[in-house]
Parts: sequence; structure tokens; C-alpha cells
Amino acid sequence: MKDLKDPTLALAAALDPSTPKKEWVPLDSCLIEQAVREGVAGILYKSLVASGRLESLDRVHRETLQAFYYQTLRTNLRLIHALKQVLFQANEEGIHVLVLQGMDLLNEPYEDIGLRPMTDIDVWVSKRDFEKIVRILGALGYERDAVYPSSFKKGLALFDIHTHILWADRIRARALLLGKNEEDLVEGARAIEIEGRKALCLSPYDQVLYLSLHAFKHRVERLIWLVDIQRIVERWNAADWEKAVRRAEDLNQSRTLRSLLFLLEQVFGFRIPQTAPDTLRRNRLRFLERKILNERVTRGVIPHWGPVLLFSSQLKLGKRLAFFLETLFPRMEILRQMFPHPHSLKPWQLYSKRVLQLLGMLRRALS
Repeated sequence: MKDLKDPTLALAAALDPSTPKKEWVPLDSCLIEQAVREGVAGILYKSLVASGRLESLDRVHRETLQAFYYQTLRTNLRLIHALKQVLFQANEEGIHVLVLQGMDLLNEPYEDIGLRPMTDIDVWVSKRDFEKIVRILGALGYERDAVYPSSFKKGLALFDIHTHILWADRIRARALLLGKNEEDLVEGARAIEIEGRKALCLSPYDQVLYLSLHAFKHRVERLIWLVDIQRIVERWNAADWEKAVRRAEDLNQSRTLRSLLFLLEQVFGFRIPQTAPDTLRRNRLRFLERKILNERVTRGVIPHWGPVLLFSSQLKLGKRLAFFLETLFPRMEILRQMFPHPHSLKPWQLYSKRVLQLLGMLRRALS
């Protein structure tokens, strides 16, 4: 049995309705608030219903979890409807739309759309189709964000339009992370239907790698991102694991896959199946990588500098330096997005603000 004193481990155990009664942890206000903050309150609500624990909760806690679940359900229905409208127009114009992150998880592995909260709709389109999708969104009444020109909002519906799957439309050096061109990811995508409209989503193996990189990019600050991946990989058979390992090698993301599995093991007690390739067990993480990832359990988030080191660990020296440089000091238009007010700041002032920001991150990391 794991030591459940760490809130992350206690919450992860509470999400599993099969947890034996003797291992149940008290669900106090702090844990309920953490479940809401990390996007797993809906899963916790359903888990407690399934295990018969819900009625033992304080009324306020019970209503908080129930409200989160039904709010997620309502929000997701609105977002699905919004995506359906855009896909209808995109299908008419022959635009291939690849849905990313939350939206492509609602059919699999989440059978209940009230379990997976979403705040926006992330999609990829090719660069040649970007202006077409912008025109479609404009015709549907979406307004373009003044600071982030790839974001479009109408009411509660927010679209983020990507022309690079690994976010290199903002930080170009992120394109160095893949061992192949991203067109290879698109060619391997699966055709799906969302409310009768055609779309694409990544293959399960690319999806796991993409979700892992996305989680690391945001310091794994939400437990729901790990739940997403766990729900995918726990369904894999021996052939799936073989394909996943081979795909990770092709894309130069073997350490990303291993890092993710290490986190699943630490948080959920996940074990790599014996039928999986031996390379997964032999490919051990370095001391610094384990230290970074363990902070997700002990502190609830990996350090600010963690994503840069995790991303660059698979790059050769020249590409690693280029990745470090642009990540730490991005080009001017990105700095203006990071520090949007006031707009009159000169380049040297923006870079000075970035240096102060980095020094602040370093000070917090050392404290």
C-alpha cells in the first residue's frame, strides 16, 4: 500500500472506485478543492457514487462534486455543438481538421462526457487552410483575440487554431523535438465523426506522446492530464505496446514515453505489463529526470525549469542549445504576448522583463 500522506496520491487513490474500504482516505475540503482545481472532480464524483461513499460526505462537499460534474456535462455539450458547426463548414470546403487534447478523448477513453472538463477546443489545420478556417470562424460570429491571433471566441466557446501540432507556431524551436516532420503525424491520423461531422484525430500512440508533451509543457499541474493517458494505455495489448515503443523511437520520444510511464507508476501504481517490450524497463531515467518528475507527487507540480530539461534531454547538443535559447528568449512578437501591457515597451525593455521573470523562477526553484 502506498503512503497516502501526499495529497496527489490520496486524490489518485480516491478516483478508483475499486480501492478497498480499509484504504479509503478522508475527503476533506482541501482534497475536494484539489479535485476541482486539477479537473478530476467529475471522476471523483462518479467514483464515490460507484463505491457507495458519496452519501458519507458532508453535504457541501457532495454538492460541490455534483455541481462540477453537471457543469462539465453542460459545457462539453455546448463545445461539441460549436465544433459541429465549424466542422460542417470545414467539411463543405474540404478542410482537414485535426482535433487535439480534450475533444478527441470524449468518445474514447471517456464514455461519459461529464467526466472530462474542457475550457476550449484545440484543432490543427494546415498552413494553407488557416485563413479559410479564420474566415469560417468569423462568419459564425467568432472574434479574434487581439493578443493571441490564433484564438477565437464566441460566448463560452473558445477555439485555439494550431498550424503546428507541437506549438512551434509560437516557439519555433519546438519543431526540433520530433524525429520526423509533423506531416507524418497527420498522415497517420484516424478519421472520426463528431455528431455526424468528419474530423481527424491522432493515432493512439501519437496521441499518448502528444498528451505527454502537453502535460510536461504545463508542468503536469493538472491530474486530469495523467488520467487521460492512463485510460488510454491501460487498454493496450502486447501489439499496442510494441507499436507505441516503435513509434516513440521513430519520433525521438522514447524518453518522453518512459518519463510518462514513470509518473503513472508513482501516482497511480501503474505497472508496465510483462507483455510490453523489455526496452521500456531497460530504458531507465536519469537521476535529474526522476527528481523533476517526483516533484509532481511531493509538490503537486514539476519545477519551472523542468519542461525545458525534459524536452531537451533527447536532443543533440546543437539542437539543444537552439531549443534552450529560443525557449528562454523567444522572438519579439511572443514576448509582446507574454507581456502585453503596455504595448509601447521597446525590445530591450521586453527582454529585461523576461530576464527578471527567469530570475524569479530561478529564485523560487532554489528556495
